[in-house]
Amino acid sequence: MWKVEDKDVSNQTYVIKFKKMSDLHQNSNQSKSINGNKFEKEFTKLTGLTKVLKKDKPTFKNSHGNEQIVDFDFILELDEKKIFIDISTTFRSDRLKQKSYNALMYKTKIKNDPSVQFYMIVKTFTERGKTKKPILTEGIDRVMDLENFLKLLK
Repeated sequence: MWKVEDKDVSNQTYVIKFKKMSDLHQNSNQSKSINGNKFEKEFTKLTGLTKVLKKDKPTFKNSHGNEQIVDFDFILELDEKKIFIDISTTFRSDRLKQKSYNALMYKTKIKNDPSVQFYMIVKTFTERGKTKKPILTEGIDRVMDLENFLKLLK
């Protein structure tokens, strides 16, 4: 699929430049990745937490015999709790479901311990003038914005 990128109407001749939609999608993904990386650096600077390496993330064998990683970004030990943290620049319910699944798998397949919690921290709940209100799903313990998370740390 193609999208009109620009047109030049000089000399009464139309020159229309097209750009592939796949190229636009790639640019959009690059922008999201850059924003995510910036937010990770900001989060690290504000909290002092360092990103968890893939090799340090817990794994389990699923019912098909395949190894799965319980994915998250950071770990915080606070008030005798071990908190697994996922961060995101914006809130999306599909991302919350994915993070809830990771939390649920950890709690059911690896260790069912009430002192272990899973948080999703978003930079802001407001996007394009709309404020989103997350509804907690099974597995995840809290969803909060960065400002409230920082207050929790104090």
